[in-house]
Amino acid sequence: MGKLRYDKEKLEFVEDSHSFWYYVRKGALFLLKAVGVAVILYLLYSLIVTSSDDIRKQRETELMQREYDELNSKVDLLEKVVNDLQSKDERIYSDIFNTGFPEISFRVSDDSITSYAADTTFGASLVLHTKERIERVSSSFDNCEALLDEVLGFKDFSMEGIPSIIPIANISPSNIGASLGRKIHPFYKQLVFHDGMDLIAPIGTDVMATASGKVIKVERSKRNRGNVVEIDHLNGYVTTYSHLSDILVRNGQMVQAGKIIGRVGNTGTSFAPHLHYQVIFNGEPSDPMNYFISELDMNDYEDFLTVVLNTGQSLD
Repeated sequence: MGKLRYDKEKLEFVEDSHSFWYYVRKGALFLLKAVGVAVILYLLYSLIVTSSDDIRKQRETELMQREYDELNSKVDLLEKVVNDLQSKDERIYSDIFNTGFPEISFRVSDDSITSYAADTTFGASLVLHTKERIERVSSSFDNCEALLDEVLGFKDFSMEGIPSIIPIANISPSNIGASLGRKIHPFYKQLVFHDGMDLIAPIGTDVMATASGKVIKVERSKRNRGNVVEIDHLNGYVTTYSHLSDILVRNGQMVQAGKIIGRVGNTGTSFAPHLHYQVIFNGEPSDPMNYFISELDMNDYEDFLTVVLNTGQSLD
C-alpha cells in the first residue's frame, strides 16, 4: 500500500498514487544532485591537495626567472667591457701601428639564440645556456686584457700618454735631421751616440707636448742641451725637448697632448736652430721616428725614413 494523503473533498484518507514520469523526474533530479556533489568534492580536493605543489612550481619558476635576468645582466655588462676593450685595441692599432685591429666576434650565434627562443619550456637548459655565454665572454675578456698587457707592457694605459704626435706642426721631410744612433758630432767631428731626433725649424717655432703628462724638469742653460723641458707621461714614457729659445711651462705642471710648451731655439751646444727631441721608454731611448707613423701616411713616412737613414751628422 502506498502513502496516504487526506482528501479534503472526500473528507477521508486516500492512497497517494503518482504517474511513471513523476518517478523519472525524481530520479533525474537525484542523479543531478549527486553529480553536483561529486563536482564540488573534486574541486575541493584539487584546491586542497594540488595547490601546494602548484605554488612550489610557481616559486621555482619565479626564482629561475630572476636568476636568468641576473645572468643576462652580467652577460650584457661583460660584453660592454669587451666592446670597450676592443675599441681601445682598435685605437692602439690605428694610432700606433697604422693598421686595423683584426675583428673578433665575442657573441654567440643567432641560430643558437633562436633555438632557445623557440623552446617554450622555460627551465634549467636556458640558465645553463646563459652560464655558458658568460664563460665564453669572460674568456674573451681575459684574452683582450692579456693582449693589452702584452702590447702596452703595463695596465694603466691611456692613449693620451703615448708620444704619438710630431712636436712641430706641418714639418716636412727636408726639415728632418739625424735620429737615434751613431752620428758624426758637428763640433767634434767624430762618431758619437745620438739619443734623439733633430727637427729643423726657425727660432720661435712652437713646440708641442707629444703626449699628456707632468713636467718634471725645466732647465735653462747655455751649455750642452741648452734650455730643456722634460715630461713624464706616467706610463713608462718620458719625452725631452732641448735647445729651446723660450720655455712656456713650469716644473710640476700637468700638460695635455698638443699643448705649446716652448719655442724652437739655438741654445746650448747647437750647430743650428733646431729641436732635439727624445722619446725614452722605461729608461731606454727609443727612435722617435717609430711613433710618427700615427700622423703620417705611408708615403710621407717613407720620405721621412729615407732622410733619417741617410743623415749621418747630428746638429748637437
